[in-house]
Amino acid sequence: MPAPDLILPRILSEAFGGVLGGVGMGIVGLLVGASALESVDCSSGGEVCAATVLIVTIPAAFVGIPLGVQIAGESMGGQGRFLPALAGTILGTAAGFAYGSTQDGSGDLALGLIVGPILGAIVGYEISNAVMRDSLPVARTTSSGQGGFQMTPVAGTTPRGGFLGGLAGRF
Repeated sequence: MPAPDLILPRILSEAFGGVLGGVGMGIVGLLVGASALESVDCSSGGEVCAATVLIVTIPAAFVGIPLGVQIAGESMGGQGRFLPALAGTILGTAAGFAYGSTQDGSGDLALGLIVGPILGAIVGYEISNAVMRDSLPVARTTSSGQGGFQMTPVAGTTPRGGFLGGLAGRF
C-alpha cells in the first residue's frame, strides 16, 4: 500500500502556486494586451482599450491559476490534472461572485473573486488527484495461502567455486 499523503503541505503549496500562476499569467496577458494596442490612440476611446486589455488579461490569469496549482501539486507528489483544476477555477469564480454579490461591500466581491478561483482550482485538482490515485494498480503481495504456482530462475556459485543453476518454485 502506498505511503500516506501529506495533504496540508501540498494544499498550501498549491495555493501559493495558484497565486503565482494567476499573477504571472495575468502580467503576461496585460503585457500582450498592451503591446497589441501600441499603434492605437487610447486617449479618446479609453473604454475600447481597457476592454481589449481585460479580454486578454483575464483569460490568461484564469489559465495561470490552475497551471500554478498543478505544477505546485505535482512538485509535492500530487497526480491531479489540469482540466479539473481549470473547471474548479471557473466554478470557484462563480461561487466567489455569488458570495460577493450577496454581501454589502465591494471588498467582499473582490475577496470572493480572488479566493474563489484559487480555492476552486485546488478542489478540482485534489478531486482529480484522488481519482488518479484510486485508479492506479496497487502491487499485491501473495502470501503462502494465496497465489498459485510460481517459478524463478536461480543462479549462483558453490563454496568450492562451482556453478549452480536451476529453477526455484513455490506451490
